Amino acid sequence: MGEHKRRLAAQAAQAAQLAAARRLHEAGQLKEAQAAYARVLASDNGCADAWVGMALLARDSGARDAAMQLFAKAVALAPDNADARMHYAWSLQEREDFDAACVQWREACRLRPGDAATFESLGIAEQACGNIDAAVAAYERAYELGPTPARRVKVATAIAPIPASRAAIRAERARMHDVLDAMIAEPANAAGGIGAEADPFGARLWTNFYLAYHGENDRDLQIRTALAYRRICPALTHVAAHCGTPRPASGRIRVGLISQFFRDHSIGRTSRGLFARLSRERFEVTAIFVAPTIDDEFSRAIRRDAEHTLVVPRDLRRAREQIAACELDILFYQDIGMEPFTYFLSYSRLAPVQCVSFGHPDTTGVDTIDYFVSNDLYEPPGSTEHYSEKLYPLRGLGSLAYYQRPSMPATPKPRAALGLPADRPVYLCPQNLFKVHPDMDDLIGAILRCDTRGVVVLVQGRVGNWTRLLRERWRSTLADVQDRIVFVRRMPAADYLNLIALADVMLDTVHFNGMNTSLEAFAVGTPVVTLPAALQRGRHTQAMYRRMGLDDLIAHDAPAYVDLAVRLANDAQFRAETSRRILECNGVLFEDDAVIGEFERFFAEVARR
Repeated sequence: MGEHKRRLAAQAAQAAQLAAARRLHEAGQLKEAQAAYARVLASDNGCADAWVGMALLARDSGARDAAMQLFAKAVALAPDNADARMHYAWSLQEREDFDAACVQWREACRLRPGDAATFESLGIAEQACGNIDAAVAAYERAYELGPTPARRVKVATAIAPIPASRAAIRAERARMHDVLDAMIAEPANAAGGIGAEADPFGARLWTNFYLAYHGENDRDLQIRTALAYRRICPALTHVAAHCGTPRPASGRIRVGLISQFFRDHSIGRTSRGLFARLSRERFEVTAIFVAPTIDDEFSRAIRRDAEHTLVVPRDLRRAREQIAACELDILFYQDIGMEPFTYFLSYSRLAPVQCVSFGHPDTTGVDTIDYFVSNDLYEPPGSTEHYSEKLYPLRGLGSLAYYQRPSMPATPKPRAALGLPADRPVYLCPQNLFKVHPDMDDLIGAILRCDTRGVVVLVQGRVGNWTRLLRERWRSTLADVQDRIVFVRRMPAADYLNLIALADVMLDTVHFNGMNTSLEAFAVGTPVVTLPAALQRGRHTQAMYRRMGLDDLIAHDAPAYVDLAVRLANDAQFRAETSRRILECNGVLFEDDAVIGEFERFFAEVARR
């Protein structure tokens, strides 16, 4: 046999071995599949496909870190192997390393220039990074190669996590409006138009999460999005059988609370009091977790306190069936818009009354959500126009959470241990970076120009590129002071509370305030400078001050915000007195039974309707 024939025979034998290993993997015989891949590697240690197979086995066994290393090895061995690069990119995205994932997707697109799905995946990674122009270009290329409504709607909903400017926000919203209107106006089943998708998750559709941070009324855009999605995916429309039957006049009201985030998360912290405190004489309470669940202090407390616990799979049909079987009177979504599953589940009618509240404090636009539960201390005049739902304001609350008072660590750390300067006024703005609206730049700049010794401290972005994008924006807006803007590392909850306690003053972000962060600041006596905005999500902190009777600590315009921040940071006596007043009054914000009473009033009233 000649050399060429021997090489072909070896390649054929290797291909057969790889195919056999894959079949074993698909059959769930993981040990046997691993042995089969090992035999391939014993004869050819440079076989990238075998390393990819080993990586997939590691991933499916739960060894995510090992899987990523194996994918990286496969890419190093075969840089032109598009499958290896794509698997590596997905692995990187699971770790939220979107910067590195984009590198792999760009190379995969170079290797597969005619593959629409690869360009769509590139767009998703670029958007997560915040590279919106690159994301739109990738989506448009994907649509050219394979027109689908899902790819077209991605162009509409490409919203930057870190907006480059106010003009960029306006341009993104205008593009969204135009594309959605064009899609809605087209006949059903047009090429790339409406009505061609069966599964929103298979089509990789999502929510308008970052829209809420623009400081604008999102009602019309959210309604247009929901209309487009309902027409793109007709299967989203579903009504549970019991919803057509009047509930009995007597008996307990069945309330189900649902979220993917019933764990150590802002939603877990703000929700668990309802499970613990709602009257069991009047209400039958079910906690609905979305798989996969995480076992921690918060999830265990919710499971313990709920009368019933249901874990639904990430499958719309099966989740609907399981929730419908509970025959709930009220289904209370703790957050709609933070992740895709409960957002698309909310398009179904699974209870006669369906509501949402402040978990993601923006209107949903979904016509099967009946009420948005808010707070009269949040809402400005005319706010009913901000919601597609019927607005139901609770009365006189500092927050909408029965919130347990957080405690400082037993051994607090000094400033230096958390990256803070020891001898300078520290203005802490510890919110997620997507809350830092361009309007915040004006306030930060004015503070640092007034206080030439001051330092503004933020926490690094969850995605590395977000920090770089913010720095890039500041080169235009804050060039003269940005050297005094410092980023500290992301940190566990105990260190985070310690960080807040060490600051001279906290800067509340405009348009989308802190909720948990403001409560944590008030718990340790750190003053928060806040400027109420035109929408309720920019008015949470002022409600806390009003509930404490400290209205004089609310800034009523930008100059007052700057003056108050600078005075608190530099006048030690004033800061100490302000902290003392907060600590004396903050009891009304924690373990407040009035919150439970107001939710009980709401549930009873809407169940009767």
